[in-house]
Amino acid sequence: KFKIFTMSDETVSVAIPEALETTKKALRAIGWGEAEAMIQAEIMVAAETCGNNQGLVKMYQPMMMAPAADSGSPVVERETATTAVVNANKSPGMLAVKHAVDIAVAKAKGGVSSVGVYNTSTSSGQLAFYGAQAAKAGMIVILTANSPEFVAAKPGAKATFGTNPLCFACPVEGREPFVFDMSTAAIALFGVLKCKATGAPLPEHAAYDAEGEWTTNVADIHIGGGGGAIANFGGHKGVGLALMIELLCAALSGGAVMGIDESKKTAKNWGHHVVCIDPNAMVDGFAAPPPPLIR
Repeated sequence: KFKIFTMSDETVSVAIPEALETTKKALRAIGWGEAEAMIQAEIMVAAETCGNNQGLVKMYQPMMMAPAADSGSPVVERETATTAVVNANKSPGMLAVKHAVDIAVAKAKGGVSSVGVYNTSTSSGQLAFYGAQAAKAGMIVILTANSPEFVAAKPGAKATFGTNPLCFACPVEGREPFVFDMSTAAIALFGVLKCKATGAPLPEHAAYDAEGEWTTNVADIHIGGGGGAIANFGGHKGVGLALMIELLCAALSGGAVMGIDESKKTAKNWGHHVVCIDPNAMVDGFAAPPPPLIR
């Protein structure tokens, strides 16, 4: 079981099978087939079980998760022995990235692979889900994702970056993989939407208002109807990482490019990038015994 915090002070405990089934039914109701609904439900519930804000808050406004009118299945558009570019054909990020990680794992056997994804219509959710998937297959993986313009590079600047998460994962023998997943923004988009839904304030130093002043009021930023934006984390370091992710996920992988496309949001062409490394190609026994840093 896990706990869900509602719009009141009430906390509801929900069994994982019930959460999976209810979420799947909700996704079926907005147009998804059985298999597609189950994959997305599994990813969102997995995020919820570890307290990640990429979980069931995504179903707060179910139509945000509905199929795009012109959506199709992800297809490999360019390919070499160790690389691929996947055109998601407006399918959800969750389906496209899971497919891309499967390809990256297969291509990395005995070496390194690089797989880009573009033309996804919705968020891929918690990158840690896919990182763990690759690590359980014995791979070291680095995943990145860009998204529409929610984040300003500095106080008072126009929003240009997405919340642009990155994830690193690696296998560890005898236990669950080591997985690190973070947003390069001070708060993830669905963290903002959770605050909006519950009426809670934003964390301190997570967002700017239209004048470039710190704010904790969701109404001051564009997601709440204002003219402000989410802040990057860590000053210039977060900005540098966000830009790196734009280069990997947009310029390299085919996603909408800020400054070229009028709007990443209206383009609905979000990008992702996956690098997989087979540790056995470089060293014997990487995962066993566990490296001293991982206990």
